[in-house]
Amino acid sequence: MKKDNSNDFVINDDVKELVLARLDIMPQNFKLALGNQGVYTKEELINNVKEGNTVGVQVINMEMSFIKALTSGKFIEAINQYA
Repeated sequence: MKKDNSNDFVINDDVKELVLARLDIMPQNFKLALGNQGVYTKEELINNVKEGNTVGVQVINMEMSFIKALTSGKFIEAINQYA
């Protein structure tokens, strides 16, 4: 997984499948608000990721940033600041 100059993750099939698997385990009533773009259901998010459109790429980048924060320990550090 590499990053390009725009700070977005390069999306390959493995990354897309990982994000789709993470979305698949979300509860059926899961919704995500993306700024002023609207609120998306779980199925809408899955379809956007599969299509690879702007919303799908945004979801992939968010998920990959979260995974990177988890694996680097930054997520736990941030949580511990409030403990």
